[in-house]
Amino acid sequence: MTDQQPTPSGTDGLSKNLVFAAVSIMIVLGLAGVVLLHLFRPDASATLVQTIVQFAGILTTLVTVLYGLGKVGDRIEVVRKQTNGTLSALREEIERKEAVIQQLHGEKTELALKVSPDA
Repeated sequence: MTDQQPTPSGTDGLSKNLVFAAVSIMIVLGLAGVVLLHLFRPDASATLVQTIVQFAGILTTLVTVLYGLGKVGDRIEVVRKQTNGTLSALREEIERKEAVIQQLHGEKTELALKVSPDA
């Protein structure tokens, strides 16, 4: 009997670095757009600082989340290494012991039937 749990690997899904790069590129393009807007429409400069702060906040949040996900992934790998990724060996041991207990219980019942109540 084996566990049917999915095991995440480093190649599944998007890389943290790829996501970080993609969001960083979007933020840089957004900032470039804001600067160009400020150069061509100076009357819209009131929102320039606010937009830059928002982009910086988004980038900071992304970095924090990716760092936290990396730490969680490291902890999962440590647990996986300690448990060998599955509990199948433990379950097999439990099943083996339960079979021995059932066998001993059957032998006990047979002996109890053979022994007379007078003895």
